This record gives sequence, structure tokens and C-alpha cells, in this order.
Amino acid sequence: MVVVNAESGTRSATSLRRERRQWSADLRAFGSTWVEIADVFADRYGLNPRVAFRLAHGWSQREAAEHWNRLWPADLKTFKNFSYWEQWPATTGYAPSLDVLARLAELYQCSVSDLVTDLADFRGADSAQAVGGNLAGLWLSRYSYYSSGRDEELHGEHTVRLRQAGGRIFGNNDASERESRLTLDLSLSAAIATGTWTERTSPAGYYRGAVYHGTIQLVVSPQGRSMAGRWLGFNKEFEVNTGEWRLEWLDD
Repeated sequence: MVVVNAESGTRSATSLRRERRQWSADLRAFGSTWVEIADVFADRYGLNPRVAFRLAHGWSQREAAEHWNRLWPADLKTFKNFSYWEQWPATTGYAPSLDVLARLAELYQCSVSDLVTDLADFRGADSAQAVGGNLAGLWLSRYSYYSSGRDEELHGEHTVRLRQAGGRIFGNNDASERESRLTLDLSLSAAIATGTWTERTSPAGYYRGAVYHGTIQLVVSPQGRSMAGRWLGFNKEFEVNTGEWRLEWLDD
């Protein structure tokens, strides 16, 4: 298969843009999701996922910035911001923060993980050794969050058992029927753990069994006995919230 550069291929930019938009429209008409269309574009045109999602929507970098600015007028971006994010991880680009990735995911209607599938995969024993060994075991998980209903900063705490398979880490707490249940699904890349969290709150508690979920990124200490970072998630008004999250190793 001949890969055509999406921005400056052998065909004119106008005809290529028209082809992509028509293809995207046809795929949407057949019920394809934005993730599926972006996957097709990435394969067909040799694109990284951040470019593929933008082009799947038929947007130039300037148009993507305009859509961003309509959604978040207090955090204006230009086409240059999108250019830097799309060039990363090359040295000519800038790494998007977790907040930026969450907003891009909302903009493109995908998950954060869909936007970074081009990054290196360090799964395996070497990833665990790089941060001081296997991270499986019992951990104390603490996070902070703002409760709009109670108008105060609160904290959640769980004792979580982590299980590690190469570069993947899965965790959950042993919750009774009347306690909240926390689940973690992380990928380990060197000393960075990135993934998703889900919490089903206690049916008898303030949130009456509501389910919340979002993304999380943690830096693992060199000894592999603590992790610290931040979470992102949506409240019931679909506003993005964030807060600190920390895990500390416990003796089994």
C-alpha cells in the first residue's frame, strides 16, 4: 500500500481534503464511530492518532482551534498549539498535558488512550525493573475532590490490591455491598503509570451508588513504593474536574 502524506502528498491538498471529508462522511453514514474512522485514516495516510482524529472530523488545525475556543473560551488555543501537540513526541513538538488530552478527547469524542496509541510500549519485566521491581501488592489509595453539593474539598481513601502483568497494572479494593468500589486499569511506561479509574459509590452513602470514571496519571517513585499524580473526571453536569491522587505501599 502506498502511504500518502496527509498534508503534502502527491495529490493536491484540495483534492486530498475533499477525499478525506467524503470518506469520513460515508463511514459515518454507515455507522462508524470517530475512533474507527481515525483508525482508518491513520492506516491509510500514515498519520499519528492526534492528526487522524482531527482529519476524521474534517478540520484544519485552525478549525480545530476554533472548536476548542468555543468550548473553552477561558483557555484559548491557536493552530500552533495543535501543531505542537501533533508533532509530539518528536523534538519539534510539545507534550500535551493530561488536562489537554482530556479536552482533546472530549473534542474528538474518543478516549485519552485513543490519542496516544503511537507512543512506545514498554510492557514487560524491564518496565517494572526501571521503577524498583514489581508493583503488585497492597496499597493505600488517597485522592482529593471538590464536592459542589457540599461546597468543600473532600478526600477518598481505599485499600487497593494491585496486580501486575508486564506493563499493565490492575487494581481494586475488597468492598462490601455497602462500600464504594474502586477499580484501576493502568499502563506502565518507564516511571509513568497512565490509565483509567472507576468508582461505584456506596448505595448507602451521599452519592447513592452513582458511578464515576475518568483518567489518571501517576509518577512512580524510584523505589516503587509510592505513586503520585492527578486524576481527571466528569461531574453530573459534564464539567471536567481534577484533583491529586497518591498511593502508598502497605505491607501484606
